[in-house]
Amino acid sequence: MKCTVLTSSRSPGISGGLTYDAGKMNIKPGSHVLVPLRKELVEGIVIDIQNEKEKEEFDIKNIEELLTQQPLLNKHQIQTLQWMAQYYYCSLRQALRVWLPSKTWKKFGPQKVKGYRLVCKDIVVRTENQSLLIEYLNNIEWVSQEELKKNLDVPNSTLRSMIKNEKIAEEEREESSIDYISPEVTLPSLTPDQKKVYESIKNDKRPSLLFGITSSGKTEIYAQLIADNVRDGKQAILLVPEILLTEHCIHRFQELLGDEHIAVVHSRMTPSEKSTNWRRIHRGEISLVIGSRSALFSPLPNLGLVVIDEEHEWTYKNEQTPRYHARETAEALCRFSKAKLVMGTATPSLEAWSRAKSGTYHFATLPNRYKDQPLPTVRIVDLATVKFGSMYPFSPPLLEAIDKRLKAGEQSVLFLNRRGIASSLMCLDCRRRMVSPESNLPFTLHRDMQGKPYLMDHTSGVQAEVPSACPGCGSTRLHALGAGTQRIEEILSNQFPNARLLRADSDTLTHPEQMRLLLKKMREGHADILLGTQSVVKGLDLPKVTLAAVLVADVGLSLPHFRAGERIYQLLTQLTGRSGRSKPGEVIIQTFRPDAPEVKLAANHDTEKFLDNELLLRLQGGYPPASKMIRLIIREEGALFTRSLCEKVKIVAAKENIDLTANAAPMLFGGGKKWHILIKGNKPQEVLNKLDLKGVIVDIDPLECV
Repeated sequence: MKCTVLTSSRSPGISGGLTYDAGKMNIKPGSHVLVPLRKELVEGIVIDIQNEKEKEEFDIKNIEELLTQQPLLNKHQIQTLQWMAQYYYCSLRQALRVWLPSKTWKKFGPQKVKGYRLVCKDIVVRTENQSLLIEYLNNIEWVSQEELKKNLDVPNSTLRSMIKNEKIAEEEREESSIDYISPEVTLPSLTPDQKKVYESIKNDKRPSLLFGITSSGKTEIYAQLIADNVRDGKQAILLVPEILLTEHCIHRFQELLGDEHIAVVHSRMTPSEKSTNWRRIHRGEISLVIGSRSALFSPLPNLGLVVIDEEHEWTYKNEQTPRYHARETAEALCRFSKAKLVMGTATPSLEAWSRAKSGTYHFATLPNRYKDQPLPTVRIVDLATVKFGSMYPFSPPLLEAIDKRLKAGEQSVLFLNRRGIASSLMCLDCRRRMVSPESNLPFTLHRDMQGKPYLMDHTSGVQAEVPSACPGCGSTRLHALGAGTQRIEEILSNQFPNARLLRADSDTLTHPEQMRLLLKKMREGHADILLGTQSVVKGLDLPKVTLAAVLVADVGLSLPHFRAGERIYQLLTQLTGRSGRSKPGEVIIQTFRPDAPEVKLAANHDTEKFLDNELLLRLQGGYPPASKMIRLIIREEGALFTRSLCEKVKIVAAKENIDLTANAAPMLFGGGKKWHILIKGNKPQEVLNKLDLKGVIVDIDPLECV
């Protein structure tokens, strides 16, 4: 029997696997084996088996050893791995990295466990402890040391004495899979609206998009679906956008299943923690895995449900090879596993929205807040009319609103959109941004070596001079928009010296435990103002918050990106969800562009209208989901190579009659050294196999295009 084996060798020439003969070994897809490679023995994973004997033109080496009886990956996981390699244009070995993220796979296999067995049943016992031990071992063949200590309180001296006298034997055995025992489940109590949505999701086999406004109770529907799944003897995965956010939902699922049946998986675990967690999941001890996108690759033996919370979040896209998106990969995994996929969000991605509209996804909605709690009122502050003095970006209405909450003993959340680092150019009179005629996206403002400003379109590579006046209205009031966040904490401390201020950003939150402590302080009323970046707008349930504010909404709107409007709308809508969850709340949006559709529709809580309008714009501009997009990233070869490759893409497309566009440009944060080619069309992947892409990074369905 011949099989294809992916070896642990990183050599690119064999990254698609090698053929070996398994002989009469009990080999399965996913089996962990030892194989000869060159002059040494290396680990390997079997990914394919050919039962028919075909004559080979070369000698096939034999598999040296089957390392574990239980395959490390099951059939459906292997199928998903193969799909990833094909769809994301990477090797099988590269795709395997996310499933077995280690240089050696031995730590993932069953480990040797110390235990005891009875040597002779006809024993004269001398003490009560010996009697208890003999009675216990008399009924079982072998017991692990851990299990024995859990069930029997016998001192080590008794064990040592009986081993020495050869009454019992100490042996090491391999860990084995356990018979899955469904945990006791505490069922959630659903409202009539939640029950209706739950039933519709449960009875539809398609992937389901759960579109529920903020604080509508999506988590309870997840809990009911997970409970059903677990009671049927299956396991589930719950994905969150980033691991810090497990802290706002983990307690709910511990109440549902119990802590011992839940595994939290994330990239910040130590290698030892990861391998221990991996083996527990693989053995079938875990009913629910919660984690960031990498948790999707947990080796659950009987997957029945995958839930993607906050489906729209950009963090579900991996920016290293394999450059997978968790949504697309979860679809494939659920298709192969015959598992249910549920995606929940208050602000669906345009991709998910278009699929729900077309019927590819089942569509379920929760239009009202839990217990009919009213949505917060939203006030828009036009920053172009504000005289800041030294208080930028705080407007008088925002400062008054913060002061009001402090006096009432209520809490405020302030959001800084730090993602916008570069500036764009905007007219303060007609509110027009300087836009590239090539891509219809905002120009980015740069300065050359001499300090002279110029405009750059990082999508198409077009450059332009900075105009002296607005092309639209002729005004000379042109303003460079930037993040403006450096002095915000200092301003708050000076303006409200008695306020208890918490900061939540990448500097202060590096571990889930820090997020847990921050949320504890907010819920227990030990803080007045939470100042933060995107962490503060994503799904946090803080009952005492009655004011939420975005300081400069335009930072996101000004990014030269076709997804800029979608992203800022999502952030603004998520922000409104932080305020007024238990008592009436308010949201303040500060912006230089109060008439921007993203701002006005977010203020009116009109998500469906925004999504429909944005989808129409994408169709007109030919951007995803109206088309497929591929990004080729060139880090070393530079401008000449990139432009030459871009021309080759166009030549191949013309020759093969493939309708696409391709543009080469320097990357926004590449310092002129990193370049990329953006390819758009109905079937752009068809050109890849006809190009020499050695040294080029291929990004399928990129979220970034700058």
